[in-house]
Amino acid sequence: MIIKRLVTLLVCAGVVWYPVFSAAKGFNYSYGEAGYTNLSTDEFDGSASGATARLSFGATDHIHVKGEYSHFSSVDIQKKTFFGKTTDSVDIDRFVIGIGGNLQVLEDVSFIKKLDILTTVSYYDAEYSKDSNRSDRGYQIEPGIRAQVMKKLELDASLTHLNIDNFDGTGFGAGAVYNFYKDFSARGTYKHFSHDDTDEFFLGVRLDF
Repeated sequence: MIIKRLVTLLVCAGVVWYPVFSAAKGFNYSYGEAGYTNLSTDEFDGSASGATARLSFGATDHIHVKGEYSHFSSVDIQKKTFFGKTTDSVDIDRFVIGIGGNLQVLEDVSFIKKLDILTTVSYYDAEYSKDSNRSDRGYQIEPGIRAQVMKKLELDASLTHLNIDNFDGTGFGAGAVYNFYKDFSARGTYKHFSHDDTDEFFLGVRLDF
C-alpha cells in the first residue's frame, strides 16, 4: 500500500510541475547497463559475485522508469540456530523496479556543465533459492544528484533508504560514467549501508538510446 501511495504522489507531482519546467532538459534517462556486481555483508560468509542488468526509460523530460535484475550464484549465507551458526549455499535473484522524477537545476556554472536532481521510488524483491522461509521484499527511496563535470565524464551521488523484511537502513552511494564513443560508456558505482556493514560495487557498460 505504501509503495502505491508513494508512486502515485510522485507521478502526480511530475504531472503538475511538468508544464512549468518543460523548457529545461537535463540528461538522457533512456539507457541500458550491464556488468559485474560484488556484494558483501555481515550476513554472508565472504562476498557474493554476480551480474546486474539495468534498464532506464525517460517517459518524459522529467519522469523516468527504471528496472534492475541481479543474479548471485553459490552465495554462503550465515544463519543462526539453537546450536550456533550454520552456512547455506544459495542463489539470489534480485528485482528492483521503480519510477522517478528528474529536474535540471544548473547549466554551465563554474566547472559544472549541467546538474540534475532526481528521486526514484522502487519496489524491491530478493528471492533466495533453498530458503522458502526467507522474504526480502519492500521498497527503496533514492534521492540524488547527477552532474556532468567534463565533456566525457559524469558523476553522481545518492542516498538510499531501503525498507524490506530483513533490513531497514539508509546508505549512500556514488558513481561515475565515462563516455568512450557516442552512446557507449563505462559505468562504475559504489553503495554502502552501515546496517549489516553492507558494501556493493558495480562495474560495467552503458548504452544510451
